[in-house]
Amino acid sequence: MADEIPMLSRSATHGPLPEDELAILRRIPGLGSERDPGPGTAQGPTPDATVVLDGTTVRLGSAATAAVLDLLDRLAAGGQVSVAQQDRWLNTSQAARLAGVSNTYLRQLADRGEIPVTYRGTHRRIHPDDVQSWVRRRAEARSAEAGQDASVDAGETDDASQD
Repeated sequence: MADEIPMLSRSATHGPLPEDELAILRRIPGLGSERDPGPGTAQGPTPDATVVLDGTTVRLGSAATAAVLDLLDRLAAGGQVSVAQQDRWLNTSQAARLAGVSNTYLRQLADRGEIPVTYRGTHRRIHPDDVQSWVRRRAEARSAEAGQDASVDAGETDDASQD
């Protein structure tokens, strides 16, 4: 969803690095120079990156490689870097679209506590997982209700045939 609203949930700050670690980073071609020409500017192909963690080798995709290179570039320049995880939060209109209901109905569900809500000031923010859980619960309830209706209908038919 293009209109998702990021909300910071966890972060850690690293750097500046000790001089011996800076020396290692500065030996990597392209680091420590102003590689980033700015947002929206076309760049060349992203180089390959392979990371070894506790003996496990992982080849990173282009997005992860770009993020790691950006991180290393900033550290090589002597800066501090904050690494943060973001959770996606939806406003009520986005959550209503995801649930397939009207905005008004979704606000009523939130007000009744059927879908958990977080407030940012006076604005409701809803996690997509909570919307999807509600949709699943509703589908299960409808399925169970349909099963009960079918068994009641079958029982009525059996009773009628016995007359």
